[in-house]
Amino acid sequence: MMVNVRHVKVKNLLSPTKLGADFVINPYIGCPHGCHYCYAAGITRERGGRAEPWGTFLDVKHPAVPFDPAKIFHKEILLSSMTDAYNPYEERAQATRAILRALLPAQPDITIITKSALVTRDIDLFKEFPHVKVIVSFSSLDDGFRRKMEPHASSPQKKLAALAALKEAGIGTSVMAAPIFPGITDCAALIEAAAPHVSEMNFDTLNLRNQNRESILAIVNTLRPELTGLYNEIYRQGRKDYWQTLRGEIKDNCRRFAVRASVFF
Repeated sequence: MMVNVRHVKVKNLLSPTKLGADFVINPYIGCPHGCHYCYAAGITRERGGRAEPWGTFLDVKHPAVPFDPAKIFHKEILLSSMTDAYNPYEERAQATRAILRALLPAQPDITIITKSALVTRDIDLFKEFPHVKVIVSFSSLDDGFRRKMEPHASSPQKKLAALAALKEAGIGTSVMAAPIFPGITDCAALIEAAAPHVSEMNFDTLNLRNQNRESILAIVNTLRPELTGLYNEIYRQGRKDYWQTLRGEIKDNCRRFAVRASVFF
C-alpha cells in the first residue's frame, strides 16, 4: 500500500492530557497501520479535514520550538494518543527516536502505547530515562484476523517477542487487550501468552462508531459468518450480558496467572 507522506510544521509537540499523564506527544498525524476500528480515524477527519482513507496518509510533525526542559522536568509523557509512534514509517523517519533524545535532559517518565515490535529498537534510549513503560496492544492472537483488521501492525507473535525483549532489558511492560472482538479475541489465551512478560493487563471492548460500524460488521461477517448473530445481538440489539460474563472470566484468568487486571467495561 502506498502512503502519502508529508512533513508539516507545528507550534509544538506537547499537548496537555488527562490520559494518565501530564502531556501527550503525537509525532505523526495519521497512522499507516490502517486499523479499521481506529477511533483516531474519525477524529482526524473531523479536525484535520482529511478525506483520504485511513492508513494511506501520514504527516511527520516538525515543531517550531524545541522542548523546554523546565516545563517537563520529571513530568509524565504519553506516546501517543492519536497515532502509533512506532508505525512502519518510523523505521525510516526516526521521528520518535529524535523526540526521545530531545526529552532526555528533562528526565520525564515515559509511557508508550504501540502495536509495533519496532519499539524494541529504542531500548537503549529507554534505559536512560528514570521510568519507561511500554504497553503493547492486541486485539487477537490470530494473525489471519490481524492481517484483515490491522493490516500493517506487527503480528501477535512479534509483539509477544517484543514484550519478552523489553522485560529482559528491564523495561516496564503491560498489555492492552483492546478492542476485544466478541467470539474472536481469546482473552484467556492472550493472558496465558502474555503473563510471562507482564505483571498487568488492561481490557476494553470493541466500541463501534457511526463511521465504522457497518464496515467492521461486514469484515467480521466475511471472516466469521457464524458470529453474525452474536454481533447483531451485541451491537444492534444492545445485549449486555456478554461483557458481564467476559469480565468475570478475565478476572479469574488473570488471578490464575498472577496478573493484575484492569477491565474497562
